[in-house]
Amino acid sequence: MALPDPGASRAVLVGVDKYRHLPSLRPVGRGRDRLAELLRDPTVWGLDQRHVTVLGAQASRDDILTAVKRAARETTDTFLLYFAGHGLRSRGGSARQLHLALTGADDEHPQIGSIAYHDIRDILTAGHQARRKIVLLDCCYSGLAGGMGQQAAPREELQKAAIEGSYLLTSASSTQRAFAHDGRPYPEFTGALIGVLEQGIPSAGPELTLDQTWRAARATLLRRGDPEPQQFGQNAAGQLPWVRNRAHGAPAGGGFRARGPQVSTARRRKAARVLRVLGVPLVTLALATPVIPQGPPPAQGTDDRASGGRSAAPRVRPSSAVVPSTSPTPSASPTPSSGKTPKQPGPDPTPRTHSGDKGVRVSLARSYVGQSGFLSAVAYAPDGRLIAGGSEDGSIYLWNADTAKRVRILSGHSDRITSLAFDPGSSTLASASSDRTVRLWDVSSGTSRHTLSHPGEVYSVAFSPDGGTLVSGGQGDAVRLWSVSDGSALETFEDQKEDVLAVAFSPDGESVLSGSYDRSAAEYDVGGSWTWRDEKLSSDAITAVAYGPKDYVRAAGGYDKVIRTWTGPDSGTKTFKGHTESITALAFSPDGKILASAGLDAIRLWDAQKATPLRTIPGAGSTTDIAFSPDGTHLAGVSGRAVQLWSITR
Repeated sequence: MALPDPGASRAVLVGVDKYRHLPSLRPVGRGRDRLAELLRDPTVWGLDQRHVTVLGAQASRDDILTAVKRAARETTDTFLLYFAGHGLRSRGGSARQLHLALTGADDEHPQIGSIAYHDIRDILTAGHQARRKIVLLDCCYSGLAGGMGQQAAPREELQKAAIEGSYLLTSASSTQRAFAHDGRPYPEFTGALIGVLEQGIPSAGPELTLDQTWRAARATLLRRGDPEPQQFGQNAAGQLPWVRNRAHGAPAGGGFRARGPQVSTARRRKAARVLRVLGVPLVTLALATPVIPQGPPPAQGTDDRASGGRSAAPRVRPSSAVVPSTSPTPSASPTPSSGKTPKQPGPDPTPRTHSGDKGVRVSLARSYVGQSGFLSAVAYAPDGRLIAGGSEDGSIYLWNADTAKRVRILSGHSDRITSLAFDPGSSTLASASSDRTVRLWDVSSGTSRHTLSHPGEVYSVAFSPDGGTLVSGGQGDAVRLWSVSDGSALETFEDQKEDVLAVAFSPDGESVLSGSYDRSAAEYDVGGSWTWRDEKLSSDAITAVAYGPKDYVRAAGGYDKVIRTWTGPDSGTKTFKGHTESITALAFSPDGKILASAGLDAIRLWDAQKATPLRTIPGAGSTTDIAFSPDGTHLAGVSGRAVQLWSITR
């Protein structure tokens, strides 16, 4: 199917980066200009420079509305409107309205110095000839544009409220803020879109549809723990091609992975021993559905279904070829575009036991603050002496766990740290990064001993119990085993169909568990004699997995906001419900009695055996990673620019 005709298409890009009464957003201007360059690039779309209107902080309300009207009238093929800047919500009335803040906007009175989105919507629904309209909104509360405040309406009604024949992508739901962190070149949502246009999608054809672009950008944002973007499409607009795919025909290993769910063929288990199922966290990619406020789901539940999608079989292991790494294009990261700075977590205001906490008390013990940028990963040394924190800029901080004094900064990665793990002896630290490498560090000297190259971004690492083997997972469908002593590749398992988002080693070191973007969990025998895979465990991507220290309890959680645990292929699953946003990390206490889960909403503690809630840690929202201390008395959680250490008393 042909791309939109550049001569019959128009684009209006508005990026307001300077404000008189609200914080300025420097990345907004850079993102707007880079997006304009890409739309003009013939390898992406090829719009004529005259057909791309770029407006900034100097533009008035009338300037913008006039530009939209003129471009919409001239368009007979595809019209694209992009806005980035602060987003404000009207304060009165039953149905909240979205206001796009201009340079003189007033947060207390959103009607002043802004454009009400419904005014733009009125222009775009005025009977113009464009066969397709694309609207990209990168601002706080942008999900309001999908239903203009109908937050309690069903999804079908929200879709009917969207612009007919349009495709609307928003950086956040109607209740969430979006971010434009000064440490990143672009706002996070815009940066994810730019990444797709720059790098393409290797698994896609010569052209990209809006649906493919949205899924790839969504996956990137959720892996980073960023707000979940929303999509509203009408008249199959999202299934039509809109840009060229730069990754089509390129060597494997580059760009984004954005393939639809694929169902694996059923396998018969031929292993001589009973297969033990690893706990895999479930990650659900729910970008297509707006976040609609509602009461919390039931606190617990049990799913006694059989393991219909699970199977095991002997396998032939492929060769462990390694592709040299290359540095990817930087992408976006957080600073709110609502004019308000997020508050850092503070001490628990009610640390004493109260009804519903089952005797578990939580209080903030201390904080570990990095030098610059947001933190994204954490690990607690098994000897209890050090805490490691990974940063968005690739730096790794080592702190004294008792004093919070910084011991050392490890430098070498060129992009975001996605996962950290200490070996059992606390002498080696493994770091995974978006720069397509894993590094093994000597903790005592701070030197990098080995660099392990991946064909794509690396998302998760874990050591075997004896410290001799490292498992890693990332872009692509492979789980990789490495020798810690010399950094050589040992095994490669390629049973999953999408990016591997989480990995874990079993307590006996004989099995590896993984969770994937394809919604499946898989378990591998390290010796390679069998594989188990469950493609029906989750309704969405699995981003976190964990093993309990005993009884082979496995846990999985992710984008569907539900945690599931099980002990074997036919054991049935226990469900833990309570999170209202995507789950980002899971960790069992050393005695296996508590399961901790981190999400974009909060950190929650659960009775691992009963699947009942123990405590929700206040002020710990948007946590991207967690780790228990070796004695189980503390839990470290990454949020914003700091690692917070929470004291847990039972």
